Amino acid sequence: MLAHQEIVWVILGRLSTPTGAFEIHRDLSTRVPHGNRSEIKPSPFWHSDRTRKGAILTAFGRVLLDRGESMLKNDDDLRREIRLLAGLEAGTLAIGAGPFAGEISVAKAVARVVSAHPRLQIKFTVAEPEQVLQDVLAGHIDVGVASTIGLERDVRLVAESLPPLRVYLACRPGHPLAKETRPTLAKALEYPLATTSLRGAQAQLASSAGAATLRDGHVVTNFVPQILVNSLAYARLIARDSDALVTGTAALLAEDMAAGRLVKLDCHVPEMRTTYGVLNLRSRTLAPATKLFIETLRAVELEWARADVTLSAAAKAATNHPRRRAGTRR
Repeated sequence: MLAHQEIVWVILGRLSTPTGAFEIHRDLSTRVPHGNRSEIKPSPFWHSDRTRKGAILTAFGRVLLDRGESMLKNDDDLRREIRLLAGLEAGTLAIGAGPFAGEISVAKAVARVVSAHPRLQIKFTVAEPEQVLQDVLAGHIDVGVASTIGLERDVRLVAESLPPLRVYLACRPGHPLAKETRPTLAKALEYPLATTSLRGAQAQLASSAGAATLRDGHVVTNFVPQILVNSLAYARLIARDSDALVTGTAALLAEDMAAGRLVKLDCHVPEMRTTYGVLNLRSRTLAPATKLFIETLRAVELEWARADVTLSAAAKAATNHPRRRAGTRR
C-alpha cells in the first residue's frame, strides 16, 4: 500500500504551484517531519532536477495525483463516519437550512436535540437553498433542510419533502395596500418584495406578476426579489419601516401581527406554500445524531402543520378587523 504521507506530498505539491512543480527547494526532506528525514529514499513519483523548479511529477506521480485526491477524501469520510458513530454524547452535527426552514422548525428541533444531549456539538447555519444543496453534496454538512424542488430524481441525494405550510404576504399597518379589502397578487407585486429567492410555482407567479404563466409561455424556476435576504426576521424589520412586503407563514407573522406591527394581506394564492424538505447524501451513513435530528424535525413540522390551521384562522380574523389590527386610536 502506498504511504499516506507520500500521497499528501504529491497532492500538496501539485496544488501549491500552477506549473505542477512540487516545490521542495534543495531537499525533499523539507516536507518530512524532522525525525523521519533519514528515511527519505528516491521516489518514482517525482524527480528533482536540483534547480529552482524543485521536484517535478513523473508519469507515476501524475497517476497518483489523479487517484490520490479521491483516496484521501474517502479516507477522511470514513474516519469521520467512525467518529460520528461513536454516539450522541460526544459527537458532532452540522446542519444547513434555508431561511424559511431555519426560522420555522430547524431552530426548534436543534433546541430539543441539544436539551436531550447537552454534550453534542452542533453547527447550524442559514443560507440560500442553493448553498445548502452545495454544502450537502460537498459533504460539508451532515443534513440540509431546504427547497426540494427539482431534486426528487437526483440519485446523489435522499430528498424527503416536509408538510407544506401556507405562505402569506404582509406589510406595515400604514401601507397603501392595508386599506384594500382584498388586493390582488398583481397589485401587491407592484411594491418591493423583501424575502428569499423563490422557486417553483411561487417563482412563476412572482415573475408573471400574479398570472398563472408568462405571456410568452416561458417557465421560470427561480425568482430573485428586489430585496433579497437570507433572514426572514430581517425582512420583517424592513417591511415594518418601508413599503416593502414580506413573506411568511402564519407562525412567523403572528407576533408582529399581534403587536400591530404588520398586517397580513388577503391575497388568496394557494400556490404560496413552503417547499422545503430534508436533504442528505445517499452515499453517507447517517450518524445517530443526524437520525435523531431528522426524527425531531419531523415531529416539529407535524406540530406546525397542525397549528397552521389554527394560526391561519386567527390571521384571517385579524384581517377582517383592520382598525384593531393596525392599532388605530379611537
